[in-house]
Amino acid sequence: MRCKSVSRFVLCYILSLFSLTVFGQIKITGTASDAATGDPLPFITIQVKGTAAGTTSDMDGNYSIDVPDRDAILVYSYIGYRSQEIKVGDLTHINVRLSEDVEALDEVVVVGYGVQNKRDVTGSIAKVSAEELMSVPASSFDAALQGRAAGVQVTQTSGLAGSGAAIRVRGIASITAGGDPLIVVDGIPIMQNAGDRIGAAQDNPMSSINANDIESIDILKDASATAIYGSRGANGVIIITTKQGKEGKTQIDYNGYVGVQTIQNKLDLMNGAEYAEYTREAYRNSNGSNKYLSDTPNKEEDMLLPMFKQDPYVLESVMMAYDENGNYDPSRIRSYNWFDDVTRSGLITDHQLNIRGGGAKTNFMASVTYNKTEGIMKDKDYERYSIRFNISHNINKYIKFGGQTQYSHSVQNRGSGMETDMYLYRITPLGRFVNEDGTYPGLVGGDSQMYNPLMNTVEGAVDRPLKTSRYLGSYFVDIKFPIKGLSFRSNLGIDSRTVQDYEYFASATTERQLGNSSASNSMKKYSMITWENYFTYNRDFKEKHSLGITLLQSIQQDLEETLEASVQNTPSDVLKYYDLASGLLIDGVGSDYVKWNMASFMGRINYNYLGRYLLTVSARYDGSSRLADGHKWVLFPSAALAWRISDESFMKSLSWVDNLKLRLGYGKTGNSSVDPYQTRGKLGKKRYVYNNGATEIMGYAPSLMANSTLTWETTDQWNIGLDFGFLKNRINGSVELYLQNTHDLLLERQLPVVSGFSSVMSNVGSTRNKGIEITLNTRNIQTKNFTWSTDWMFSANKEEIVELYNGKSDDIGNRWFIGNPIDVYYNYEKIGIWQDTPEDLAEMAKFNEKGGNFTVGSIRLRDVDGDYKITDKDKIILGNKRPKFVASLVNNIEYKGFDFSIFLYASVGRMLKNDIELMEKPGRANTVKVNYWTPNNPTNDFPRPNADTEKLDYISTIGYDKADFLRIRNITIGYTLPKDLTQKVMLNKVRFYMSANNPFIFTNFTGIDPEGANGRTSPSYSTWMFGVNLSM
Repeated sequence: MRCKSVSRFVLCYILSLFSLTVFGQIKITGTASDAATGDPLPFITIQVKGTAAGTTSDMDGNYSIDVPDRDAILVYSYIGYRSQEIKVGDLTHINVRLSEDVEALDEVVVVGYGVQNKRDVTGSIAKVSAEELMSVPASSFDAALQGRAAGVQVTQTSGLAGSGAAIRVRGIASITAGGDPLIVVDGIPIMQNAGDRIGAAQDNPMSSINANDIESIDILKDASATAIYGSRGANGVIIITTKQGKEGKTQIDYNGYVGVQTIQNKLDLMNGAEYAEYTREAYRNSNGSNKYLSDTPNKEEDMLLPMFKQDPYVLESVMMAYDENGNYDPSRIRSYNWFDDVTRSGLITDHQLNIRGGGAKTNFMASVTYNKTEGIMKDKDYERYSIRFNISHNINKYIKFGGQTQYSHSVQNRGSGMETDMYLYRITPLGRFVNEDGTYPGLVGGDSQMYNPLMNTVEGAVDRPLKTSRYLGSYFVDIKFPIKGLSFRSNLGIDSRTVQDYEYFASATTERQLGNSSASNSMKKYSMITWENYFTYNRDFKEKHSLGITLLQSIQQDLEETLEASVQNTPSDVLKYYDLASGLLIDGVGSDYVKWNMASFMGRINYNYLGRYLLTVSARYDGSSRLADGHKWVLFPSAALAWRISDESFMKSLSWVDNLKLRLGYGKTGNSSVDPYQTRGKLGKKRYVYNNGATEIMGYAPSLMANSTLTWETTDQWNIGLDFGFLKNRINGSVELYLQNTHDLLLERQLPVVSGFSSVMSNVGSTRNKGIEITLNTRNIQTKNFTWSTDWMFSANKEEIVELYNGKSDDIGNRWFIGNPIDVYYNYEKIGIWQDTPEDLAEMAKFNEKGGNFTVGSIRLRDVDGDYKITDKDKIILGNKRPKFVASLVNNIEYKGFDFSIFLYASVGRMLKNDIELMEKPGRANTVKVNYWTPNNPTNDFPRPNADTEKLDYISTIGYDKADFLRIRNITIGYTLPKDLTQKVMLNKVRFYMSANNPFIFTNFTGIDPEGANGRTSPSYSTWMFGVNLSM
């Protein structure tokens, strides 16, 4: 309105202010669209800078928002686009055009000896970010890696505190050589576990690498990517890049959590009443003099059973079930479960402090980590601390130097190992485990083979610490030459690890069985020094051609030194393993020294034409002292092509396609598992006795036959992949198909006995791996206050043996079969239990007429050839240890300050043998709970016990289980405090969260854990944590 006088003007001004401040704010309207295509952008976020006020655009890109004043700044943001800030000023209608954020779409991928934009990558590479690693609290990176990359299988095979996980990339290609991928930290390969081929040893070197120090993990999966690592790249390469300092304000991050570990599953032993009835049934089925003559519990018969009457305490436990009239009540039997006394709820604590900062020339990062776990088993715990310091300094615009240094120390108390002792699972639950004065008797139940496991819990009885100290160093000098695009890096890597293995068992332990005490002390020192020098040249020519060249020279030295000694009968438990000289009996003294060197040359060319046609060619030439003269050097070539289809002109009309890239690659890699002295042979100590045994001298004789032609196993691999991104990359992912052919397998070739050796290690045989990998990432909902994203991964791998040392013939003794996976289960197939029916009795008689010895209640097997005789011809392949496919699903939801994630992990098609001693020594020994056959319980699960035998016929055919499972890997819910609140206490971020690791699992596997914890081992567990993330 117009004002024609001063009074009216004043009144109008006051009313205007009043209307702005009281009745409403300034309304801004507009439309959001794509700068390139003009298409409207729905659901973009529009926020008033510095406030919580905001809105989102509708399906047509229209929006409306109120701002407090003309100085307000609107921030426009959208996934895959660069954010824009616009000051309101005099505007009331603002149309915003957002441009694609090319840098966001082209994340940097570490490819080994350099980095590339993901859009330019030609090989199969999976990237795991720091955010993904930290979303699941884990003490080491290997555990956090599970389910994060298609084709990468991470298996936790032990519940032992501080134990490691087995990592496999695209299955297992070797029969006898190692399957571990190469781990590269800050450009330097590091030593890995000396564990077995499919598992992980107790010492876990990977635990020294803190997940919180990691900036990213890049996993090279196909040979076109891994061939640059030559003889070590056959099993994949995992490249870890740690965090670096950045110019600007110093940032301090603290991440910590405390938690409780509860038993999820364990082996369930029979209680006293169950064991008593199991023993009676074994003697009912006996033909001996102690046959149990009653079909129901009978007091007089019980008093005659050997396992009851041999110990007064056991007999008293059984007699408690009878009243004065002889009536039996099994609930009144006295019973003791020793396993409950040696387990507990574990505690876990983790603290991580990280400081980063820097100036114009110098950047730094420092971190300190402390982790402690009190395990589920009372005699086991784990403690580790580590420190890291990364620094880089620019001397001038041409020269930069720096380094990454980490030191860690851990102590793993391994306890007595009683959870793996088969004899302890046989102990009668009816016996006395604790004396009236609180001490522990040595034997239980009057049985000379049943030693009391509670002896192991006495302070000082068992002491088995494994102490590991590790130093990791990577130091570099970068030089940029005046020639555009030319640079040089020299990188020195040091990996030094010392493992001190101490063991002490007192006399009164289940290990020493009331005999001599034992003590041992060993030390192993591992060191690996790597020095690499490489030139890189990167140039663009005429805006059409891009060329990248890398030339590398590398040398490496590995050294392992061992010193060990063990004795018996030390004079005092206090001495433990510190005074081995006091032992009255020397078990052994030994030492070892293993050293080998490797030299390498590598060249790689990356060519890019028009940003659409990509080529990568590389070759690595490795020479190793492990190999004999004339065979020391091996060439590992690779080549890969990629076509960015989405950049072609004929794709422009498909505006919903953001990325479509086809990749094809081939490469040759090696497996460097040849023993350092295998090609030269070995000598072994021999003791020679003469003069009718009066004189003994020690000498040496060949113990390993030399093979001067031995070389590395080699793998040829083809890979075809398709990367895609749709709807402004709200949907993106990849599909990979691969084929691996591994030949020159390291196998023992049989020799004539007259040669003096039974076999010689040779390069014979081949295997094949093929599979598919699918990765899919979606942004399901993105609004101002609510986001929901999903990450889905699927991989299927099929492995098979193509040829062995004897050609296309199976090796039944080693269970290696042509056309089948490497690790299979080969045995008779149990199809049930022989029943007391006319049909079964008639069929059973046919087997017994031909030499069988089957009875009602015994195991029934499949007669494969139908000849009514069970022979080796009836054995078949029951299954294999490899899953047909694995999959993971991660959902992340954020609402205002709240965040929620759920992580599911599944494995299908795997078989595991629940490898425990079931129903051994029936009538004497206890067993895990089983549904066994009786005349009143004609089950097909387990056979009828029989006291006349120590091991029931064909009992080994039981326990082959399908190990399919769906595991809820993690559930986390968190809340981040508002910034206007945290900034008052000078904190940028404060987040509290509750998290559960492995809270639930769905499976029919009868063992402890279908992921690999089969047999006698520690219980599986769930971890419940409360944590905090702070940044300032």
